[in-house]
Amino acid sequence: MSTQLLTQNSKMKKSSINGLKVYNFGIPAFKSESGFKTCPMAGTCEKGCYAKDGAYNWGTVKKAYEFRLTATKRDDFVSVMDTLIKKKNIRAKQLVIRIHDSGDFYSPTYATKWFSIMDKNPDVKFYAYTKMVKMFKDFQTEIKLPDNFTLIYSFGGKQDNLIDSKVDRHALVFPTVKEIPPHYIDVSTDDMKALTPNHRIGLAYHGTKNWENTAWERS
Repeated sequence: MSTQLLTQNSKMKKSSINGLKVYNFGIPAFKSESGFKTCPMAGTCEKGCYAKDGAYNWGTVKKAYEFRLTATKRDDFVSVMDTLIKKKNIRAKQLVIRIHDSGDFYSPTYATKWFSIMDKNPDVKFYAYTKMVKMFKDFQTEIKLPDNFTLIYSFGGKQDNLIDSKVDRHALVFPTVKEIPPHYIDVSTDDMKALTPNHRIGLAYHGTKNWENTAWERS
């Protein structure tokens, strides 16, 4: 089961230098083949979502993402991920895991499984973009999120009004790299920059549709 759980895309491989190892855990974008909503708070982003097109539609890729979604629902998900992460961490000076290049924290129960994994691996850095704004803000009134977790709210969902862009670490998608304002840090080619002190994250749109043909939240 574990061999398919953590992967590296080309961007992450480029970032994996000098002992830094970056891996990703992803599930199907928006909804699974069975119709299960993996991104319950997706809004205007759904039409232009890069993870619904291109290589994500290849048979083997789709099967892998469905496999990981099924894994998240298993009782042994935390223990399996913990074992795998510890094995990866032995070979890295610093291990970084992005949760969801595709999909989102679809429920509080699922999110808390990841909190348990983080707590078991305090020297590993975890980060995630999410549109589950209310859920995480509710969490933060009840518990302290793990210190090794960087949360980035992503505009384009149904709860954009709950994101305080002056305070919250957040991401906005812009039509091109040139249109990312100077006060936003451009992470289009290096996602590790999303973990720097600048809480304003800028991404250049890279879906298969033309920007004009998407309904993405306009920046």
